[in-house]
Amino acid sequence: MFRLITTTLILTLFSCSQEAGLSFYKLSGPTMGSTYHITVQCKDIQHIQTIVDSILSSFDASMSLYAKQSTIISFNQADEVFCFDPNIDTYFEPIFKKSKEIYSLTKGTFDPSIAPLVNFYGFGYKEKKHIEKTDTAQVNALKKLLVFDKLTIIDSTDHLHCIRKPSPECKLDFNAISAGFVVDVIYHKFQSLGLKNFMINMSGEIRTKGQNERNEDWIIGINKPSEKADEYSVELPLKISNRAIATSGNYRNSYESKGQKFAHIIDPRTGLSKPSDILSATVIADDCATADALATAFMVMGLKDALHLANELKNVDATFIFDQEGDGIFEFMTSTNMSKYYLNNEQ
Repeated sequence: MFRLITTTLILTLFSCSQEAGLSFYKLSGPTMGSTYHITVQCKDIQHIQTIVDSILSSFDASMSLYAKQSTIISFNQADEVFCFDPNIDTYFEPIFKKSKEIYSLTKGTFDPSIAPLVNFYGFGYKEKKHIEKTDTAQVNALKKLLVFDKLTIIDSTDHLHCIRKPSPECKLDFNAISAGFVVDVIYHKFQSLGLKNFMINMSGEIRTKGQNERNEDWIIGINKPSEKADEYSVELPLKISNRAIATSGNYRNSYESKGQKFAHIIDPRTGLSKPSDILSATVIADDCATADALATAFMVMGLKDALHLANELKNVDATFIFDQEGDGIFEFMTSTNMSKYYLNNEQ
């Protein structure tokens, strides 16, 4: 599978006891440089496993930044025009279009054409090489490659769809939305099979339906946003049923060089790699691709602008964890309706 730039914190599923009727099964395995965890109530778990494996394999062929033959690698290596068959790769175009939607919604703070800068800072799919200091001239040159607003998909001959690249060096990286997108793909497949109770977690992007083994809402925990905390340390438990949730943060995937800290979520407006005033941004939405992409965009925006947009968006709720004093004591700021998801209402 391919390695996802870690734009999400690990979210923890609290285990529950078995309910009567159909059995609940748990599936897990490697995916996107991390792992997936699925809990599902069904009759034939082997059939479900086969379906999940098939979806992940075909998604890998589309979105993997480490598979030589993947669609996105072919785009990144193309010089002027890139063409693909939407009947063979059924993922590339929908992800591209969904990314356009979030790009517009966030005024460019979510930008998949950020790939050249991600690689420059050593967080991308090329050589993992840390820089010693920010080269302003090089950053400004790479910023000119952020042309997602200029990329469009057009019909061509032979049933192909094509994208004209303004520069051969223009490259795409959908890692900030792809995990959420594949969660949605599996979700809709499970729905088509008539499954009513399940939880899908791909690299920390989660979508739930129905109820858990105890006939209760699914309970998901936001990880403690600290470099010292392990991936199972929960800061805030939430009740999440029939919604999607994603969390983004910079506190783990970062490095320091000569007193300067570089973080993997890069601001496309400035081209700079630096920590946000938000430690983690958690987004709840109707679909996981939206939650995934918005969580990254909110980290880029910063606390004030992220909270403003979260309150403006329909069917989107958000919680932001930050440490204003730098004393290790976490503070919370939430959108208007977020409190309804709290497991403990006093929080």
